[in-house]
Amino acid sequence: MRGFRGAGPDDSNGATGLAAYMSVSPTSLSHKVAPNHPSAHCSPEEVVDICRLTGDHSPLQAMAFQLGYVLVPIESTSTMSAADACRIAESAKEFGEFLSQAAANAGAKGIKDADMVRITKEFAESMAAQAALFAHLQAAHDAGKPEGQRRRAVVDLAVREAA
Repeated sequence: MRGFRGAGPDDSNGATGLAAYMSVSPTSLSHKVAPNHPSAHCSPEEVVDICRLTGDHSPLQAMAFQLGYVLVPIESTSTMSAADACRIAESAKEFGEFLSQAAANAGAKGIKDADMVRITKEFAESMAAQAALFAHLQAAHDAGKPEGQRRRAVVDLAVREAA
């Protein structure tokens, strides 16, 4: 909140400016975000407003981490079709399911056959979703070029072992 800068030349900054955008009093907002006022809390909508207005998403990241999740920012625009949004969401969901299985087994001294079957299934589903999304993006790329200029980009997708 301290770093918040209002958009207008006459806007206040910090908690005072942010409170004006949220239609709450600066004192109330300051109490809601201060750790030394445990009885004052932000509603979920207020947390979203604070994150949106300040650009600081660390409260969401902290909540997700406490619940065992990782947030991935995805740029959305008003021009994105519902089908594109669904492709991206499906790709993220499948990748998340693979990571969940990988994380559940990463610390094991020996991975059991049944666990490896689940890991392999989630990996394959993740790769299929990524490939489908990539193919759609490649087709959109190709469609935006004149017939004579369409060519596939060649990318070396070498697999590297993590250190």
